Amino acid sequence: MLVKAILLIVIGSMIGWVTNYIAIKMLFKPYEEINLGFFKIQGLIPKRRHEIGLTLADTIQKELISMEDITKKLEKANLDVEMERVIDNILEKKLATEITTKFPMLAMFLNESALKKIKEAIKGSIMENKDQIISMLFETLEKNVDFKEIIVEKVDAFSLEELERITFSLAKKELKHIELIGAVLGGVIGIVQFIITVLV
Repeated sequence: MLVKAILLIVIGSMIGWVTNYIAIKMLFKPYEEINLGFFKIQGLIPKRRHEIGLTLADTIQKELISMEDITKKLEKANLDVEMERVIDNILEKKLATEITTKFPMLAMFLNESALKKIKEAIKGSIMENKDQIISMLFETLEKNVDFKEIIVEKVDAFSLEELERITFSLAKKELKHIELIGAVLGGVIGIVQFIITVLV
């Protein structure tokens, strides 16, 4: 009777552990669909990767971050100061060269004072219309940047091997616990089976 009880507990534990081990592995494997005739088999994540990407993208876009959030942050980022700095930098480096290259006859009249006035005129014209330029930038971003599309593309392109490695390295302890729970539950079932066989 004791041997029978031990066997039922050990077998139940092994079945529980193996079942959970296989279930965990089948989160990813096999990567490609295998046709076994009566049914097809493929890892859950490889099979549903595109739908996972869509759900993830929806969640991120609705709950975490949107283009509206980004534009609000940009509005607070003093873009006009950055614009002015970039314009100064470009004009400082390129204006004199561009004028002398494209208008060689003007080179003889191009002294430091004239160059400064041209720079101020160009910069002034741009900065007068800075609100329109920034608004156009935001509108272009909103029209052309689709977070959902980007996230889905990234998820679809992400290496399954790398995703599996990251998942199992991050959740190694928790996945081992799941295997252990399977073994414990299997052992409990083994005890129940033994009690039933004794009572019957």
